Amino acid sequence: MGIEDKSQNILELEILAGEVLQLKKENFLRRPILIEFCGSPKSGKSTIINSLTIFLKRNNFKTVVLKERASICPIKNKKGPLFNIWTLTSAVTEIIENIDRSLDEDCPDIIIADRGLFDALCWFQWLHQPSLLSEKPKLFKHQIDRLTEFCLLDLISSSLDLIFVFKVKPETSIIREYANLLTEKRGSIMREDLLGSYNEAIDITMKKHEKNFSSIIPMETDIAELDGKPSKLGYLVTKDVLIHLKEFLTEKIAFFIEKIDTHGKSGVFDLDLIVNQEIKFDDGKNVEKSNNLQPIPIAVITNYTRTKVLVVEKNSTRTAKKSEEHNKLLIYLGGHIRKEDFYQDNITTYKKTLYREIKEEIDEHIVITDEKPFVIYFPKNESEPSQHIAICYIIEMDLDDKAFKLNQDEFQISGTNSLSGKVLDIKDLLQYSDRLESWSKTILSYSFNTIVK
Repeated sequence: MGIEDKSQNILELEILAGEVLQLKKENFLRRPILIEFCGSPKSGKSTIINSLTIFLKRNNFKTVVLKERASICPIKNKKGPLFNIWTLTSAVTEIIENIDRSLDEDCPDIIIADRGLFDALCWFQWLHQPSLLSEKPKLFKHQIDRLTEFCLLDLISSSLDLIFVFKVKPETSIIREYANLLTEKRGSIMREDLLGSYNEAIDITMKKHEKNFSSIIPMETDIAELDGKPSKLGYLVTKDVLIHLKEFLTEKIAFFIEKIDTHGKSGVFDLDLIVNQEIKFDDGKNVEKSNNLQPIPIAVITNYTRTKVLVVEKNSTRTAKKSEEHNKLLIYLGGHIRKEDFYQDNITTYKKTLYREIKEEIDEHIVITDEKPFVIYFPKNESEPSQHIAICYIIEMDLDDKAFKLNQDEFQISGTNSLSGKVLDIKDLLQYSDRLESWSKTILSYSFNTIVK
């Protein structure tokens, strides 16, 4: 790559970075983006991670790089399963420590993992398949199944947004490994036959698990266009990262493709009203401009006797003035279904959406067990239909002395005169009935047997 080409690439990346930062101001980043680098030894991961990190930090992205665990693993036998189990669990520990900071002021924008979940899947595939090792497998089938299930557990894997899989031919790895060494004796892993079989394991793993991760980008870093050209490789990787960030900030939300008929009625409906609706996704701005109906899973947090309820108020700077929620009190959490929430059936999709929303909004892990949600819908008229339909779940839990940590980007933070984030008795809440939003009034009437004026 010539000096002119490099300068042009830098300019392009800096312009793209500026666009992403502007989007970040307009649409707050709900959680850090997690990127994993894995692949063949000596494929250029460390060089590119360093290049990417410097670019991101110097262009005002808060970035955290997790330590590569294999180089510090205390397990001596690198061909044994315990070595890879240690590196996996150690990497997961660091990932969790950093990904679970979405409500912190110093929360990173981007987390970069040098090897992680996908890397572990590749090594477990290699250890289990004797045809790759040319020897007996190192793991029983039930062991590989359990380890695979752990790697794919969506509590963690759903946060893995982008995976770069670097590959080089075995001879390339060997040349790079021994270029500056005063020995040609092979190590336990740095052997042509083992490196070749590991590359096969990478290919098998990518094909087997491509649907389990949102984005896997394979890169053969020793092809003619990239071999010995770290600047070009760094440009391609950095561009992919920025484009992914831009897409993440320009979120895709769900809509129903067919209209619903309430026969002129409005208010509360049984779930059967929408049970056969097909969910589609498009950019949020496109969906909001259309007349497509948007399903909004919401959850009300109350005590077991349903005499108390969590009250919140949206951040006025993040809520459009024409929104029903602007400067109103809400007794529910929730929001749009995003593409990452989608599952094979609508009910599980609604519950996954709420699990994510509740974690993002109040930093609580709550699994929805309510099996009888109800629907709230207020159609205006045929020429101006309502765009939103609520799928409402009731969460009963112990609220005595319970305090919730609100996401300050999403909600007004409790102050001396604010009710946001407080658990109120229903009778006390009714004193503020003029400030209650319409869905909240409907929920109080339907689920709490309370008349709101």
